[in-house]
Amino acid sequence: MNSQELKCFVVAADRLNFTRAAKELYVTPPTVTHHIQHLEEELGVKLFIRNSKSVQLTTAGEIFYHDAHDILLRMEAIPNRLNAVKSNEQTLLKIGCTMSQETKCLTQALRLFHRENSRVSPRIYLDDYFQLVNRLVENQLDFILGTKIMMQDRPECTFRKLSTSTTKAIIPKSIFQTSKEMISFNEIQDCSFITLRQKSIPKLKEDDLEHLLSTKVREKNVIRQDDIEAVLALILSGYGIGILPDYAFSIQDLDESVKVVSLQESLEIDYGIIYLKKDRNKLLKEFIECFNKYLYVLDSRKVGNLSVFPLG
Repeated sequence: MNSQELKCFVVAADRLNFTRAAKELYVTPPTVTHHIQHLEEELGVKLFIRNSKSVQLTTAGEIFYHDAHDILLRMEAIPNRLNAVKSNEQTLLKIGCTMSQETKCLTQALRLFHRENSRVSPRIYLDDYFQLVNRLVENQLDFILGTKIMMQDRPECTFRKLSTSTTKAIIPKSIFQTSKEMISFNEIQDCSFITLRQKSIPKLKEDDLEHLLSTKVREKNVIRQDDIEAVLALILSGYGIGILPDYAFSIQDLDESVKVVSLQESLEIDYGIIYLKKDRNKLLKEFIECFNKYLYVLDSRKVGNLSVFPLG
């Protein structure tokens, strides 16, 4: 049973004439006859009584007519109903983040974005960078916030730099006292350290700082955590010195019990948006512009830790 068979039946029942029904449907009379015979075989009943002078509906035909007519009306209404839904539905923008701090930055950037794109509904997914990159490649995400290192060995991805970052030492004053704004790792090497696992902050092989941390791991003097909130909680509790990229935390997350200093061994970290090279998503471009505007406001107020990369 299909819509064409139902149409043939309903029009033939309305006209009580197969030839007129065929003409109205722009098909041949044998086609109408074939469709109705197929319906009768499928339903197991006779729908019409035909003779050389007239065509009449059987009792079963009269009952089926109302059902068939109702089915066709519902089928004809489906496209209009779906178009109405489509015109009102919100477009999804799926964003991947490796840590909760990024969602705080997103709040401000999305606020700007929402003013111009109120019908777009963002979805934020927190996961380790490896899983996020896989989901991006599989078109389950529109973009990822993170470092350029995250897309190494993934030629299908491209990177839009938003800012530069460096690794900082968050030093509890109860552990180590310094008035310097920059120190060497060697000055604090006898302390315990707290940082994120590499699935959250992947490192370059030539990163001397990571090499030093790895050495400390073997000495069991490094605590690695999966979540930035856990890292900050341990630092503020005095369990060790935090070693973190400055995009991973905000000054507002800390208190007077700690001092943030730069590390001489730190490499510059390119931070921004990772997306697929083939992606020409207009919404993505607009979001990048909003994120850049937010970072410029942040920089002008001297709030946060990101060194903003110019628009261009």
